[in-house]
Amino acid sequence: MSMRAAPLTIMLLLAGCGASEFSDVAETDMPARTWRYYTAHPAEIEPVQKICRRWAGSNTPASAQPAVVTTNCRAAAFAKSQLQLTR
Repeated sequence: MSMRAAPLTIMLLLAGCGASEFSDVAETDMPARTWRYYTAHPAEIEPVQKICRRWAGSNTPASAQPAVVTTNCRAAAFAKSQLQLTR
């Protein structure tokens, strides 16, 4: 009986492996950056914050977000605030 259930189990597992809403953007491939990096490269803050807004607006729990995304979101937000203070 378990041999008959194996194909069904495999099909169910594969059905749950659909594309995520973030599959078009390789957030997990992004390098981790510090706030100092974003301060030195302010043009990169907005693209990172766009990714951050997408993650924040999703139903993905914060604990399931890639650490590099969380790290870069915090670093970019802090760098942006520092740049606004120095203007």
